Amino acid sequence: MKRQTPLIIAIACCFFEAGCAVSNIREKPSRLNPNEITLLKQELSGKEDYYDTSKKMIWSITKEKHYHSDLDSGVKVHDTRSSIQYAAALLHTADAAGIQRGIDIVKAILPLQEKDPRQAFCGIWPYYPEDPLRGRKAPVDYNWADFMSVYLIDIVLNAQDHLDRELKEKIKEALILAARSIMKRNVKADYTNICIMGTYVCYVVGNLYNQPGISRYGKNKLIYFYNYTRNSKGFTEYNSPTYTVVAMNELLRMKQAIINPADKKMVDELYSMCWSMIARHFHQPSGQWCGPNLRAYNDLVTPELKQLFYYSSKGKIDLPGEYQRVPRVMEPHEIPLAMIPEFLQPVLPRIEVDTFVVGKYQLPDHVGELWAKDIIGKLYKHPQYALASVNQGYLWNQCRPLIAHWGSPEKPSYLRLRFLHDLYDFSAVHIKSVQDSSHILSILNLAYNGGDKHPNIDRIKDSTITATDLRLRIEAGGDIAASVFSIIDKQKNELSLESGAIRMIIQIPYSNWDGLEGHWELSTSGDRKYADFVIYSGNRKTFNLAAMKEAVSGLAFSMVTEKMPGEIIVNTDSTYLRLSGNGLAIRALKKPNDEFRIKNDFEIYSK
Repeated sequence: MKRQTPLIIAIACCFFEAGCAVSNIREKPSRLNPNEITLLKQELSGKEDYYDTSKKMIWSITKEKHYHSDLDSGVKVHDTRSSIQYAAALLHTADAAGIQRGIDIVKAILPLQEKDPRQAFCGIWPYYPEDPLRGRKAPVDYNWADFMSVYLIDIVLNAQDHLDRELKEKIKEALILAARSIMKRNVKADYTNICIMGTYVCYVVGNLYNQPGISRYGKNKLIYFYNYTRNSKGFTEYNSPTYTVVAMNELLRMKQAIINPADKKMVDELYSMCWSMIARHFHQPSGQWCGPNLRAYNDLVTPELKQLFYYSSKGKIDLPGEYQRVPRVMEPHEIPLAMIPEFLQPVLPRIEVDTFVVGKYQLPDHVGELWAKDIIGKLYKHPQYALASVNQGYLWNQCRPLIAHWGSPEKPSYLRLRFLHDLYDFSAVHIKSVQDSSHILSILNLAYNGGDKHPNIDRIKDSTITATDLRLRIEAGGDIAASVFSIIDKQKNELSLESGAIRMIIQIPYSNWDGLEGHWELSTSGDRKYADFVIYSGNRKTFNLAAMKEAVSGLAFSMVTEKMPGEIIVNTDSTYLRLSGNGLAIRALKKPNDEFRIKNDFEIYSK
């Protein structure tokens, strides 16, 4: 082999630094086949009634006042994100009228982006032109640089032939502005979907438009996200039926766009990690994606997830119910073949243990000598049921730190633990759990600086709340016509739930909220049944959490299809509550404390 001269090497290096190296992204557009185009048109037909021909955008009615908007509910608006998503899809249809509509939408959307570099939100789009970014009270949602850009990129990669020179230049300007906004914001890997999305935008924009700084940022961000996720054993929003799929959608974009071998290998591995998480938490007897979950909006598998499983397995995973048994051609997911048996022919019973988050957090100065613990989930998959818990979590309405599933794919049921402040999920309540297989011991305690309805947006001020009602709730839903809650021992605060061959025993062996001990109340509301351990209900009362000597409840939960649970032993001292029984033990703080300490000052034991 002829040796290269230093001059040739130097020229090659200069050529690369100038941004003229072979691209890391594919150059050939992705084309749908005639059958896929037919399916896409059928999917898009539902948008027709919501397209405003005068505004060239999709319209909607606001449902509630949003944190990032000044508008109230009931306002007719034109949605930038759904409009650009619609445009990108139309440009895949090979239909002249649809393509022109897509171009019209792009031309209407681009001027709405903030382009003044003196503005902190330069590069961002508003939700709606009716709610512009300038001059409003609500904070800007910087995610809109990411959300809008991924669809503009799709248009550039796959619809170049339909764009004139002027429109190409305007899209280029918009994407570079958005990419620079993403770089300036520099979202960390614990904000999973936005980190992935921003990485993709910068990676592609840098390569598309010979922007070495943006390209380098995108490549480095991909390496950073890959290493973070590998070291953390998964995404921060662990085992999330919502955000795992969102992450998969963004990784799929990367899989389709990136051709650099080293980078593509990282993306492929991350994509497989998503399917592995789903497969290991899928319970074939009930047809459910089981817990524990962070960021879940539903308790049972939705029609959208059933459709995903169906087409991603080429029809092998065919769950019952009404849903579209066709591919979503804009999201052509595929389950790795080796994982299909996990969905169809699992070996049961079995236990899945996951280290979701490795506890490598910097110790806050104000909480003393304490290290963050790993977040570990456990799922017991039995032929008749699935039972899941996480060693530490909290009771936000998007969390499922303790949840069970049973029944059949045709008639599934679930049971989940909640804690309500004035009948809304109370994020400041934390839970510690230890589980073997069919038994769980838990302690619920309180962070005096935690969130109320949301873990971050509405944090408790001055360690004080007011309440007319505080209750721990055991909720059963799904196919529960034959499910019956019964209080079996008032002295032990013990009840049961019977549902066919399934029987569960639930006990509150200890509860003390500054002298408020609590009692069970049973009720039904629509398609759900509740067993509520009511701690307080009455006139509005002020609770100074930092001044409370105790705000803690213990919980023992057992599936008794195999054997009855043993006695629960309670021990307390001035600082901790300790529960033990059935070969398990757990200890956690009794008194409300700083959130970091509430999360991490606990001990668990299991044989």
